[in-house]
Amino acid sequence: MKKKGCFLKIIIVLTIIIAAILYIIQNHLDDVVINPAKKVISDFMVSGAGNQLKFIKETPEKDSLRILLKDYVKDKISKTKSIDTDDLDWLIDSIKVVVTDSLITKDNLNKIKELIKIKDYEKSKKN
Repeated sequence: MKKKGCFLKIIIVLTIIIAAILYIIQNHLDDVVINPAKKVISDFMVSGAGNQLKFIKETPEKDSLRILLKDYVKDKISKTKSIDTDDLDWLIDSIKVVVTDSLITKDNLNKIKELIKIKDYEKSKKN
């Protein structure tokens, strides 16, 4: 008789534990896994983009460009839940076209911001 009661207690406890784990996974997975993963991925992509832009001299504008790249990648990931390397490659190619020499200016930075706005507008228009 005691074995049946112990078995039932174990089944009830395991059911409660499994239900709690499933609840946490379904409702709080973003906070625990997805958001930190997005941050790591965006930092990795920006560092890769930074390697391609080594020809630009270190200036405050280059720091602004790094922040612009991070914001662009984070925005793309949050809006579309994914990002193609084509989007980032397009931005890097645009930067290389705008910055013809090894020095980035505020005007160049503003042109890059405008290109990003135009690209986002075109994508939203397609959808």
